[in-house]
Amino acid sequence: MSKRGDAKKARRKKRQGAARVPAVIMDQLAAIPDGIVADLAEFDERITARDWTFDEEQSDDDYAVWFFEPSGAEVDDGLPVTSLWLDAAEDGAIVRVVLVGTTIQHPFTHAQLFEHLDSIETYRNGDQLPEFG
Repeated sequence: MSKRGDAKKARRKKRQGAARVPAVIMDQLAAIPDGIVADLAEFDERITARDWTFDEEQSDDDYAVWFFEPSGAEVDDGLPVTSLWLDAAEDGAIVRVVLVGTTIQHPFTHAQLFEHLDSIETYRNGDQLPEFG
């Protein structure tokens, strides 16, 4: 095997070992260009460091989903917890967020998400909805 091939395998193995996204999902992503997989692993690391939880039950071949457990509430309508997901059809470029107790999707680039993440995380069911501009 070439040095380039060995380096590629080593990078993939390192990403898979460091990521909190389950290995089965990382394996499914193996056909996706390395840069996108690396971005997913980095995104997972950044978001889980802020107490978001990867949702293995809701995630599948099409979506990678995380939820923010501290926002959880009993709700009459909408999601019981603030959630965000990446869509494989969009190569994970857009992060979609739904705040607890709502059904409205808020699309963000990765940079925009991290600009607004404090207001997303502090939002609780019944609060005035943040404006993301």
